[in-house]
Amino acid sequence: MYLLKRYLYSPIKEILDKRAAHVNSEIDEAEKMREEAKELKAKYQNKLKEAHNEAQSIIDRAEDRANQKAKNIVKEAEKRAENIKQKKLAEIEKAKKETMAELRNKVASMTILATNRLIQEQLDEDKHQVMIDQFIDQLDAEKLGEIQ
Repeated sequence: MYLLKRYLYSPIKEILDKRAAHVNSEIDEAEKMREEAKELKAKYQNKLKEAHNEAQSIIDRAEDRANQKAKNIVKEAEKRAENIKQKKLAEIEKAKKETMAELRNKVASMTILATNRLIQEQLDEDKHQVMIDQFIDQLDAEKLGEIQ
């Protein structure tokens, strides 16, 4: 019986040992694959993080360029507005000077015209005589009024 046991036991043990070795080999292989998968996951996560950082960097640079462009546009618009303002102020000042000169000329012309009329009235002997007579009549009326 011992021999029979040994005879039967030996092949079974051999089969079980082979099966155990195979299972252990598969477990080792699965563990190795799990470690590789873990490493690949870590690499993937690092690559994903790098890609995210690069994308954020690109976005930040684009925002910076857009902000700089906006500042340049605003600065250029302000410069143009200031130039237009200065031109309009110069035009206003020129128009003001022209208007003052025109007004001065008109006032001078009117003054000369009034002076000419006044001189003509003063030099007109008949009018001069009428003015004298009116003055005398007025004086007489005042004096006559006192006498009565």
